[in-house]
Amino acid sequence: MDTPLISSRRRRVPSNGTRDPERTRRNLLDAAYREFAASGYHGASIERICRRAGVSKQILIHHFGSKENAHLAVLEAAYRASRAQDARLQADDADPVEALRSFVGQAFDHLRANRDFVALLGDENVNKGRHIRRSKLLADIYAPLIAGLDAILRRGEKAGAFRPGMDAQQLYVSISALCYFTFSNAYTLSAVFGQDLLSADALAERRQHVVEFVLAALSLPRCAGEGRVGGTT
Repeated sequence: MDTPLISSRRRRVPSNGTRDPERTRRNLLDAAYREFAASGYHGASIERICRRAGVSKQILIHHFGSKENAHLAVLEAAYRASRAQDARLQADDADPVEALRSFVGQAFDHLRANRDFVALLGDENVNKGRHIRRSKLLADIYAPLIAGLDAILRRGEKAGAFRPGMDAQQLYVSISALCYFTFSNAYTLSAVFGQDLLSADALAERRQHVVEFVLAALSLPRCAGEGRVGGTT
């Protein structure tokens, strides 16, 4: 299994007595991810990050230069991790319906397994995208994603499985909204409905709904009367 790019829950890799900049940077990124997700950018403490990573403040400055740069590095690594499975979109022979079903399910599962990513995104939106706008990597991360989704839509359209003219970017935003809102607003919605919407059963039901909802939105509309009792032919 590949080592995750970044993880807020991964244990710090201790020093073995030899200089290892890659290990140090990974420890710093993981520690910073946990701190920024828990406290937000403004509440995050460089001292707590360094303590969790087991390094001095000077080491953090050496790797990132500033708190703001460390935050951007965390954002970029977290975004890249969220898109780690997208290469599978490029399989030209994949059934478009199953490819899209898999994509939506993976998007949901990534947020379910990485709640700190939800917190990180929420804080960055509170800050109006101030930090992520500085990134020079986002185009490289998302251009292939949108191109892959567009290829799925066009294959599905050609096969008669999807309605024509669907926009890949709009589709991605809709999928993201359906998945993200599940976790960003889970506590308020749980209070509203009087049930734990983060329980395993509730999340399994929600995942199935999101996947089927997206596929239904893309499906060609049925002919008038089709599927109705007593419908005409």
